[in-house]
Amino acid sequence: MAGKYDKQLAKYNDILSKKPNDPHALAILARIAIKENRISDAENYYTAILLKMHNHPESLYMMGFINMKRNKHTTAINYFKKLLENGKENVFIYEYLSSMDKDNRREYLEKALELSKNMKIKSKDYKRCSYIAFQSYAWKEYDISFEYANLAYNAKPTNDIINLLGCIYHHNEDYDKALSLFHEVNANYESKNPYVLCNISSCYNKKNSNKMAIRYLEKALEVNNNDKVIYYTIGSIYASTGNKKLAIENFEHALKINENYEEARKALEAIKE
Repeated sequence: MAGKYDKQLAKYNDILSKKPNDPHALAILARIAIKENRISDAENYYTAILLKMHNHPESLYMMGFINMKRNKHTTAINYFKKLLENGKENVFIYEYLSSMDKDNRREYLEKALELSKNMKIKSKDYKRCSYIAFQSYAWKEYDISFEYANLAYNAKPTNDIINLLGCIYHHNEDYDKALSLFHEVNANYESKNPYVLCNISSCYNKKNSNKMAIRYLEKALEVNNNDKVIYYTIGSIYASTGNKKLAIENFEHALKINENYEEARKALEAIKE
């Protein structure tokens, strides 16, 4: 059975037989190799191009990408930096570099964000923007995360992104705004997502509304009654209000789920002293 790219392969291999190392033919063959998941072949084609044309943009970009996917970060960084030195910047290069170069992460994120803000955000940008939003949150670059989360929201207002925005407002101690977003997500999930219910509870706890905090944790238990952290958190709230009996009950329940849960064990020992 003939392959999808057989005619193109024959054409450009014929060109190479007459003009060895022709960069255009090599690039076409490399692209076909990528489509057919022949990554090593693509790497060989791009390497051959770079031997003759050291600053070939496509080859530098793809060699950076291939090495990044192989977790050869130092090599990938060098290829991407070469592109930047040649004035070939784009948002993807900066975002890739931010994921690999911890020391210069902030600088790359800021440059990527600047370029992203000057782009017309479309639904196809959701995956990219949401990924950087979540990653930068994990990296504790909360202001960058907030900007990317808003870009992702503009592309596609998913529950995940609305919840992330709530988490950022929570981190910034704007609990009313966080609550508004968490309640929106909770309604979308019809109160069946324990993680969101716990987020709502955390906001009420921060606002010193212990009854509401416990209420939403109990709602979370209705969805998942086998979560040790929820029982531990309920116990901690009761302990903070001086209700030792209910605190002990919840700490013990957490330990029934996981007898090695050290936080619950220490909390139980402390309240029994």
